[in-house]
Amino acid sequence: MVDCPNCGTEVAVAVKCWTVTPLKYSAIGSYIPAFRVGIFVCPKCKSKFRAKVDAAAKPVKMNVRELVTQVKEIREGLTQTLRNLREKIALLETERTGLLVEIAKLKKVAESRANALETEVNQLREELKFLREFLGDSKETN
Repeated sequence: MVDCPNCGTEVAVAVKCWTVTPLKYSAIGSYIPAFRVGIFVCPKCKSKFRAKVDAAAKPVKMNVRELVTQVKEIREGLTQTLRNLREKIALLETERTGLLVEIAKLKKVAESRANALETEVNQLREELKFLREFLGDSKETN
């Protein structure tokens, strides 16, 4: 029996077990023996964790119904994720379209302001030229 690190529930059976054979020696120079490690799933909080197990512990074989149930849960989760992603994509495409329209409007406003400023600058140049001629200034500096 192993305790779940999340909720402390005792878990009796490993989902999978394997033997670990370390190639290192301990600090005092003796050989470290092989031991078994197992993957456990807590029945209460459903968390997965690894722990050292006794040599007698064996993995549980899941029956077909449990596997089908797990596959259905996974499929439902993936379907929900796909649905959420499609909704997000639709919202982003709508927002993108709105932003492109707003950018086009801003470009038109900027062009009209630039044209107005260009017209005003040309009028000021003409006025400057007229005043120079009127005052008799022969210098024509721009």
